[in-house]
Amino acid sequence: MKMKRLISVLLISLLVFSAVACSSKTEEAGRKDTSSTAEESGTTGGGSDDVIEIRFTEWDGGDTLAVYEEIAEKFNQSQSKIHVTVMNIPDEYDTKITTMVAGNDIPEVCMLDAASLMYTYAEEGIVMNMQDFVNKDTNFDKASMLDQFKYMLTGDYMAGYGIGSENITMFYNPSLFQKYGVEEPPASYKDAWDWDTFVNVAQQLTIDKEGRNALDPAFDPENIETYGVTISKWWAGFMPFLYSEGGDYLTEDGTSIGYATEQGLDVLQKLADLTYVYHVAPTPTASETMPGASEALSTNKVAMTFDGQWTNASLMSDGVEYNVAALPKMGTTAKTTMCFGGISIMNTKKADAAWEFVKYILSTGTCEPLYKSGLWLPTNANEYTDEYIKTFITDKHPANYYEAIVAPMMDGTAEKPIVATIKNFNKINDIINPALDLLWSGEMTAADAIASIKDQANAEVQGYLGK
Repeated sequence: MKMKRLISVLLISLLVFSAVACSSKTEEAGRKDTSSTAEESGTTGGGSDDVIEIRFTEWDGGDTLAVYEEIAEKFNQSQSKIHVTVMNIPDEYDTKITTMVAGNDIPEVCMLDAASLMYTYAEEGIVMNMQDFVNKDTNFDKASMLDQFKYMLTGDYMAGYGIGSENITMFYNPSLFQKYGVEEPPASYKDAWDWDTFVNVAQQLTIDKEGRNALDPAFDPENIETYGVTISKWWAGFMPFLYSEGGDYLTEDGTSIGYATEQGLDVLQKLADLTYVYHVAPTPTASETMPGASEALSTNKVAMTFDGQWTNASLMSDGVEYNVAALPKMGTTAKTTMCFGGISIMNTKKADAAWEFVKYILSTGTCEPLYKSGLWLPTNANEYTDEYIKTFITDKHPANYYEAIVAPMMDGTAEKPIVATIKNFNKINDIINPALDLLWSGEMTAADAIASIKDQANAEVQGYLGK
């Protein structure tokens, strides 16, 4: 009996020990599973209070960075599930993003240059298809997205969406027009000057040290006090005039560069002639000593300048007396070119949280401080109403701001940036630019400069994106 009782006690003890051991292992496994899930989802803390940490990388500084940080803070305060940190990378942006991606430390939301990283990463699966998020999110206003701001890798793959829309415009100094009795340029693109009228006005406003304008036979082009115009010598500065003549960066069939066409050569030569035929624009050497737009306009060094709409921010901040106007036309229709940065969702385990932040940035009114500064225009369709536009055009904006800068975004005058539509853009442009430098320096004609690189550039042409 004692032996049986002892065996029974031992068996019961063994069973209790086994149960405790199994329970302990189960709890440990549960802790490991919870830890693993938290790590994979990027959460911190425990239970239902876990917060997903995501990063938003961008390249801007100053007031723009401050607004990004304000947007992130407001988003963080608007809910308790996601926390966004803004990562400012002001220098070597593409290199640093590439390094992060290679090290498997991929930021969740990135501003990306379409011509370098965005489409390449989309092809490699590193940038996700934003269209998928748009399609499945029943709370997102799909109609708020406009086609001209979509970065389409293919017909149904949206690699990113534009924020901070801007366009190329004409800035001018009204006091010089008044001083020399010249009519100011039209604000509306419907009334834009033709090229000959523009050149004539630029000649009237180009003044040498003796006070003679460029139409005077005694005018001294070696000693100019005031230039009629300065131009933007990059693709966004050329394209409005190429569009005006009915051309494009590539030929219609997407097989060769548009600069080599009759329209392309005409546009480039007319721009170069402003310097070497009419003497109304500075040479590269003279440009080196020219001050920035604010000082050049305010000190009467230049009467007109073709530049990006973002220049408004510094002109407004500096209190410069200036106005804006429609670019002149070389062909039958006046055009301008959009420029904007693209925001993309990266392929990480936190992509759903990343979409929530992207959706917040794209919502009505989020970026309003940058509209009020003159730096940006909206990319949300709901913000292109007269009622809303009136809320961000202040008394510091130039008088013609709506007609010359906002209206072109609404009526189709502003064309989509070519970096969003051209395959292999950077390689093509890197071949073209050195040849154009020879044009701007007066060493070659447009025909000779483009002929010298035409075959090499065409070898890199791969057609249009989004088709």
